[in-house]
Amino acid sequence: MNQSSDALVALSGGIDSSFALSLAVGRYRNVRAGYIDTDGRGIPASAEEVADFLGVQLIRLDASERFRTDVIDWSRDMLSQGLTPNPCARCNERIKLRMLYEILEPSEALITGHYSRKKDSLIRRGADNSKDQSYFLSMVDRRIISRCVFPLGDMTKEQVRAEAAAGDLPFRKDESMDLCFKLPADREEPGKILNTYGEVIGTHQGIDNYTIGQRKGFGAFGRRVYVVSIDPVSGTVTVGDRDDLLSSGCTVGSMNWFRKPSQTCIEAKVQTRHRRRTAAADIEILNDSIHVKFKEPEEAVAPGQVCAVYLDTAVIGGGIITAAERLERKL
Repeated sequence: MNQSSDALVALSGGIDSSFALSLAVGRYRNVRAGYIDTDGRGIPASAEEVADFLGVQLIRLDASERFRTDVIDWSRDMLSQGLTPNPCARCNERIKLRMLYEILEPSEALITGHYSRKKDSLIRRGADNSKDQSYFLSMVDRRIISRCVFPLGDMTKEQVRAEAAAGDLPFRKDESMDLCFKLPADREEPGKILNTYGEVIGTHQGIDNYTIGQRKGFGAFGRRVYVVSIDPVSGTVTVGDRDDLLSSGCTVGSMNWFRKPSQTCIEAKVQTRHRRRTAAADIEILNDSIHVKFKEPEEAVAPGQVCAVYLDTAVIGGGIITAAERLERKL
């Protein structure tokens, strides 16, 4: 039995949101859909087609200005500081789910096509590990999450495709990209590329073009190297071997708790990047931040990225990495 009798569904026109809408039509009394227009181009034909097919009212919410300031400009500012932003998590937090929540009626559940589950008011990993999106939801306000339902959480992508095809459901055939916009570099100021000994080994065309862990664009060095650190003050990019990316711990700020532990120290698992496995860690709970000490060294922990905290499969909180503690290599 659904606690809400009606539903508002986030619709993009892709297969996941389209199938989520079709499920909502069969489960709720009154259903409407909302399209978040982040670029000002209006509702795409694919979203209109599936809404018409299912006989659902489709509302356009103009998010172009908010998206520009809260996601694009924010991402550019992060990069200029040598940080690694996570625009998708930021968009879920500030734009997509928040704007739908702002027009949510008291009788409505907020339905999305995320591959996540929810139990006991906590987001949990989806059944399809390869598509799990709980990490991207870890920064969303818990009041918004409390109204959310994720009908695809117990399904695999293959099941969704098969059932959508069986019902002749129209949807956009191409998959959404990880990043829905191209972020132009704000500063194209040349600078030095250093090795881990501080020696100059090359030049770059702007620190905005680099993020921690990046290995593309360094073929001229004759071996595989990775971005280890970025200094926005000196404008330098330091590269090293893969082992130079290892961290023993990190500090995470701007914590968004779904269920804050009562203890000051806990054992949990953390995820520091999308598509990264969770890592076992000892966590010290501070006021608005946490200190994470990994059980085993973790690779490419980047300030600016989201760190989600898990107990078993449940997300209990998330925050932004403010500092990484690099593991000193033994010579």
